[in-house]
Amino acid sequence: MKSIISILFVCFLGLSTSAQTSTTSTVNIIFRGVTKTTANYEVRIDDNRYFSNTNTNNTAIFKIVVNNLLTGSRLLRVYKLKNNNASYNSSSQNTLMYSNNFTLRPEYDMNITIRPNGTVQLNEQASPATPTGSSAPLTAAAFNSLKQSVQKQWSQSLKAEKIRDAFVNTNNSFRSEQVRQLLVLISSESDRLDLAKLAYAGVTDPNNFANLSDVFKSTAKRNEFAEFVGANAGSSVNTGTRYLITDANFTTLVTGIRNKWSQALKGDAIRDALVNSNNYYTTTQIRQLMSLITSESDKLDLIKLSYELVYDPNNFGSLYDIFTSLANRTAFNDYVTLKGGVTVNTGVKAQMSDFSYNQLMQSVQGKWSQALKADAVRDAFINTNNYFSTSQIRQLLVLVSSETDRFELAKLSYRSVMDPDNFSHLADLFNSASYRDEFNTFVGTKTGVSADANVRTPMPDSEFSLLTLSVRSRFLQLLKYSAEIEIFNNPNYFFNTNQVKQLISLINSEPNRLELAKLSYKTVTDPANFTSLDDLFKLQTSKDELANFVKTLQR
Repeated sequence: MKSIISILFVCFLGLSTSAQTSTTSTVNIIFRGVTKTTANYEVRIDDNRYFSNTNTNNTAIFKIVVNNLLTGSRLLRVYKLKNNNASYNSSSQNTLMYSNNFTLRPEYDMNITIRPNGTVQLNEQASPATPTGSSAPLTAAAFNSLKQSVQKQWSQSLKAEKIRDAFVNTNNSFRSEQVRQLLVLISSESDRLDLAKLAYAGVTDPNNFANLSDVFKSTAKRNEFAEFVGANAGSSVNTGTRYLITDANFTTLVTGIRNKWSQALKGDAIRDALVNSNNYYTTTQIRQLMSLITSESDKLDLIKLSYELVYDPNNFGSLYDIFTSLANRTAFNDYVTLKGGVTVNTGVKAQMSDFSYNQLMQSVQGKWSQALKADAVRDAFINTNNYFSTSQIRQLLVLVSSETDRFELAKLSYRSVMDPDNFSHLADLFNSASYRDEFNTFVGTKTGVSADANVRTPMPDSEFSLLTLSVRSRFLQLLKYSAEIEIFNNPNYFFNTNQVKQLISLINSEPNRLELAKLSYKTVTDPANFTSLDDLFKLQTSKDELANFVKTLQR
C-alpha cells in the first residue's frame, strides 16, 4: 500500500511539474487585402483550420487571434481555395501555397500575414505583457539621443567607437531595427560586421536580427553575417513588417534618383532605398528603378537586393528581359530559381543579326502594296524566333503608312523587343494624338514606364505663324539663320516636318539649310516623315549627308 501511494505521489509531481513548465503563446493570422473579391485562403496550424472568408465585415485587414497555443515547433500550411463561399470551406478544392514549420517561443507572439497573391510572411514580436530579455529596448527618446551623439562625431572611427561603447554597455538593449539605424552610420563594411556581431547579445528580438543582412553590399560579408546568425540563433531572414509604397512616395523616389548626375550616384540611391526601406515594391516598380541603371552588372546586384522587398514575387521572374546578355539572364534565372521563384524564360533571346535584318527590310520594301508590306512586317513580329531592338522595330513600322496598321503592328512587336525600356520612344511614329495616347496606355500596362515624357506635340498653328513672321522680319540672311538656330535649340519647341520645312525654306544657303535640318531633327514630332526635307536640297551630296546623319541617330 505504501509503495502504491509513493508511485501515485511521484506521478502527481510529474504531472504538476509538466503543467508548470508547459507555456503558451499567441498566433495572429492576418489577412491583408484578402476580401470577398479575392481568393479564399485556409490557414492550418497543425490540425486547426482558419479561413479568410470568415471576414464577415469584408475589411481590408482581417485578423484571427489564436490564443494559448503550446510553444514549440508548429506546422503551418496555407491553401488557396477554389470556392469563396464559406459553406464549402470543408469541401472546396484547394491548392497548397505554403508549407513549413515555425517555432513558437515563450513570451513571443507570431504574426502570420497572408496577402491576396498568396505570399506568406512570418514576423515574431514580443508578447505585450512580457519583457523580451533582461531589459526593454531603449526608448525612442534615448535611442534618438544616442543616434544624434554618434552622428556628431567628426570621423568614422569615432562614430564606430561610440556605437561599440553603446553595444558593450550591458545596461543597453536594442531592437534589431535600432541596430540597423546605427550600423548604416558606418561606411566600412568590415566595421559594420564587427559591430553587428557585438550587438547581437543585446537585441530584444533575435528572430528579426537576420534581416540586417541587407546592410552589407559585399556578398562575402553577407555570407559571414548569415553564418554568424545561423550559429548563434538558427534564424532565417525575415522581411519584417512592410507596406506597399504609395504611388506618391514612389514618384518622389524615382524623381530623386533621376536627378542624380552620375550612374554611380543613381545606383547608390536605389541601393539605399532598398536597404533602408520599410516598404514593399511591385515588380513593375522594380522594373522602373532598374531602367534608371545602364550597367547590367549593377542591375543584377540591385535586382537581387530587391527580391526580399517585392510585393508580387510570382511576377518577379518576368524581369529577365531587362538583361540583354546571356550571362546576366542566366544568372538572374538561377537566382530566381534559388529563391523558389518561377522563371519566365529559361533561354535567352538573341537580337536579329544585321545581315538577317537587312534581308528582312529588303523583302518588305520589295512588296508592291501597303497591304503586303503590313503582312510581311506582321509575319516577322509573330515569328517567335525573331527578336528586334526598338530601333529595328521603328524602321519596319515606318514602311507602313497607315497609322492604324502601325499601331496594331507596334503592339504586336512588343513580344519581340530586346530593349523594352526604350519601347516608349516609338510614340513619335504617330501623328494622331488619339493613337499616341492609346500607345502610351499600352506601354504603361506593359512596362509601368510612362511614355508621356516622350510624346511631343507640334507647335500650334497660331504660335507657329507668329514664330515664322519673326524670322521673316529679320533683314539679313545671317540674322534669319541665327534666329532659326535659337529656335531649334529651344527645348520647349517641337515641330512637325512640314513646319520645319517652312522655317528652313526661309534660308537661301544650302550648307546652312543642311545644318539647320540636322539641328531640327531632335525637335520633330514625326521623324518618319523627315525624309521629305530632301526637297530643300538641290545637291545630291547634301541629301546623302542628311540621310546618313538620320541613320546614325536611329541606330
